[in-house]
Amino acid sequence: MLAVMVLLNLVLAAQVAPDGTAATWGSAVAAPGQRAHGYLPVPGGDEDVPPLPVTVIRGAKPGPVVALMAGIHGAEYVPILTLQRLAAKLQPETMRGTVVIVHIANVPSFQRRTVYYGPDDWKNLNRVFPGNASGTPTERIAHVLTHEVFDRVDAVVDVHCGDGNEALSPYVAFIANAPDPSVTERSRAMAMAFGAPTVKPLWPDFAGPTRYTSATATARGVPAIGVEWGGEARASPEELNRVEAGLLRVLKQLGVVAGGAAAPGKPRFVTWSESVMSPVHGLFTPGVRPGQRVEAGARLGEIKDAFGRTLAVPVAPFTGVVLYVVTTPPVNPGEPLVSLGQVTNTLPAQPAVAPPRAPPVVLNHFYVVLPAEAFASLRALDFLSDGFAQVDGGLPAFKVPDASAQVLYVRGQDTYLELLGPGNAFGEPVGKVGVGLSVEQEGTLSRLAGPLRTALGQKVHQTRTRRKFEGRGEVPWYDALYREPSAPDTSLDLWVSEYLPEFFQALYPDRPWSAHDVSRRALLGPRFKPERLLRNVERISLELSPRRAHTFIRELVALGYQQVSSPGDVFALQGEGLRWQVREAAQPRGLLEVGFSLNRVKTGPRVYDLGHGAKLEFSKDAPEARWVLANGRRRAVP
Repeated sequence: MLAVMVLLNLVLAAQVAPDGTAATWGSAVAAPGQRAHGYLPVPGGDEDVPPLPVTVIRGAKPGPVVALMAGIHGAEYVPILTLQRLAAKLQPETMRGTVVIVHIANVPSFQRRTVYYGPDDWKNLNRVFPGNASGTPTERIAHVLTHEVFDRVDAVVDVHCGDGNEALSPYVAFIANAPDPSVTERSRAMAMAFGAPTVKPLWPDFAGPTRYTSATATARGVPAIGVEWGGEARASPEELNRVEAGLLRVLKQLGVVAGGAAAPGKPRFVTWSESVMSPVHGLFTPGVRPGQRVEAGARLGEIKDAFGRTLAVPVAPFTGVVLYVVTTPPVNPGEPLVSLGQVTNTLPAQPAVAPPRAPPVVLNHFYVVLPAEAFASLRALDFLSDGFAQVDGGLPAFKVPDASAQVLYVRGQDTYLELLGPGNAFGEPVGKVGVGLSVEQEGTLSRLAGPLRTALGQKVHQTRTRRKFEGRGEVPWYDALYREPSAPDTSLDLWVSEYLPEFFQALYPDRPWSAHDVSRRALLGPRFKPERLLRNVERISLELSPRRAHTFIRELVALGYQQVSSPGDVFALQGEGLRWQVREAAQPRGLLEVGFSLNRVKTGPRVYDLGHGAKLEFSKDAPEARWVLANGRRRAVP
């Protein structure tokens, strides 16, 4: 049966006869000066795929063969309705060449009203080219379009709009690095003739599968453009008129239709574009509109769960223009929310480098204020300093703490813990936690101010802290960025810091180091002892009041952490080498647990009892440990 269908398809898809007597695509057969409707079959596979509706308009005189396609995504209606109108308006008796119109390229998606994906295999048709003759339904459609359309025409116009869930700023795209430079030039001319307000040159990687329609056509020597105009499953008369006029200009530029092809106005050009993806399942409310200019760090919208709790606040990674934005609530991890582009008035000759953006944020250290008995137990635990980690009393001398010390610095390779007793010199209350994050690119801290300010809706301050060094006076130590709380916070502080080069010069005057190395490892490296167990902090579990948990999660998301789950009242977020677990409670207990990576699997005792339910536990199979804090009486925290 498969062999019969393939043979039938080859017969139906015969090439235009050399003498120009017939133009045949599937069951649509048009003689010179005629218009014909029909269907292009999609053979092969175990699942039937509806044939693709096509119109063939054969000009009275010889000329180029041009394919116009719509419906690659079934909920994009502006292209489908425009080509329906254009198929009736083109006059074959005055045309040169042939126009092949694929009215709905993805019939299953159109019939089932799906966005992005085909309903049978959940694949995006514009990501599977050149397709597979014996593959899934979507892959088979791509194969037919590649071999029965792209391979038989002289030019391709793939017409899109925003999908059923997207609002879009109109643009036309072309491949700027086709293997044949002449194909690039012809594609560029088609794009300019269309007359969109924005032109987007693309530089795909031709080393692997071409994936997209335009890339596939140009790789096969056929100039092509992609049009984007309209969206949100709507089709206004103005949108239909503008797209139809643009297509007619392209047909005039190609010599198919008589007349001038001058485009209205001069376009702007996209030099760089990037989509901001959803990190979670949730309900998205956009905060921007198509065509709007946004600054780096600007709030793009908000994702909430079904209960109205904020899961993520996406922000602009760079300053640019909104190309499209999702306007319906459902979003899933890895799907686009907003596409941003940087624009210029000059057509770029080569791909742009990525614009500057906020640097990655890592955990530097955290502190926790322990009750007197718990702190005394840790201070008296010989194993803490003899086997677990390098323990000292702090900068600049890193002295061994004595029996009266109210602070213990427990140092790993990149992170450290600051354990405080109730008599600490900072006056911090028992149970309070401080989280010190940091950037490790010199001069980049200020880029985080915008994302924090827009995500939190609060003032954000940047301060500089100095430290005294014997013989050198006060030396710049670090810059810090922190929010201004509406009231003193007795449960949790968070800040982001950037070490300053002068600090390292004063701390290690005899050590050779790069003047630009402001990393955690530059601070801890000389003190790190690999013969001890502790490598780094990998996981922190907190229990906070609902209000503080909400703010803390927004802070983390604004700083680049991604929420990976939210079962019930427990939220998990993942960042650079660190996982957070944040639990909501009316009477929160603060820090619950800390997970560590180790230099090796521990031998000997695996559990150290620290009293009142607190313990230090080591895995018997992996280089991992966890510090479980006392799970005693809860305390009310505002």
